[in-house]
Amino acid sequence: MKKRIVIITDCTDIAYNELRGVILDNVKSEEIIIEPVVPVAPFSIINGNFVLRLMAENYPEGTFFSIILNPSKERPARLIGKTKKKNFYFIGANTGVFTWFFRDFGVEELYELNDPGFFPFGGKYVHAPAVAQIAMGKPLREMGHPFNIEKVVKIDIPIGTIVHIDNFGLMKFIGELVGLNEGDKLEVDVNGKILTAVYAKRMMSRETGEWVIYPGSSLSLPELGKVRENGAKDLNAKVGDIIIFKKI
Repeated sequence: MKKRIVIITDCTDIAYNELRGVILDNVKSEEIIIEPVVPVAPFSIINGNFVLRLMAENYPEGTFFSIILNPSKERPARLIGKTKKKNFYFIGANTGVFTWFFRDFGVEELYELNDPGFFPFGGKYVHAPAVAQIAMGKPLREMGHPFNIEKVVKIDIPIGTIVHIDNFGLMKFIGELVGLNEGDKLEVDVNGKILTAVYAKRMMSRETGEWVIYPGSSLSLPELGKVRENGAKDLNAKVGDIIIFKKI
C-alpha cells in the first residue's frame, strides 16, 4: 500500500519545493507519495492546530504528517511519534501545534529527534531527511530518545477564536450553534467591530453582501462570512481574533 506524506507548513514558496525535493531524494520509492503543500497562516500555531486536525480527519490511516511551523524565539525540541488512533506518524517542533491532534488521536509513541545542532532552514536539513527515514520504515526509537508527554507544549484556544480564514474570507471559529432558527438575526462582535448577521443553514442562499453565521464544513465548527464578498478583508480579521454573537 502506498504511503502518503502530508507537509503542513507556512513555508509555501520555493522552500516547499526544497523540502519536497530533499524527501524525494532520500526515499527514491514510488510507493511513497508526497501530497501538495497544506498551507498554514504564517507563524500561526492556532491555525496549525486546526489544519493538522482537519487533515487527520480526512487522510487515511498510516499517513505521515510533517509539520514545519516554528515562530518560537528559542529552539524547541523536534518531536516524532505515532498516534493511537489511525496509526498516524508525525514530526514537528514542540510549539503547541499538536494540542488538538494529540487530544483527539492520542499518542502511542513519542520521541525527541536527535539534535544535530542548529542549521539555517532546519526544516530542510534536519526535518525533511528525518521524514524520509520514517517513511522508509526506520524505527522511531533509533531516531531519537523517549520524550515525556507531560513536557509537550499545549495551547488554549478559547470559545470564539478564529482558527482559519479561507480564500473567500470565510472565518471558521470555535463554538456551537444552538437554539438558532433559520433567519434569526444576530449581533456579532469581531474584536470590537459590531455587525448584524443572520443565521442560515446555507450561506449562499442569502443576498450578496449579507453577513451570515452558519454551520461550516470542517470539524462541525461554525463560520462567519459575507455572502459572495470577502468578509475577513472587510473586517481586517485574522486567525486568533475572537467572534462573539448573540440573538437579537
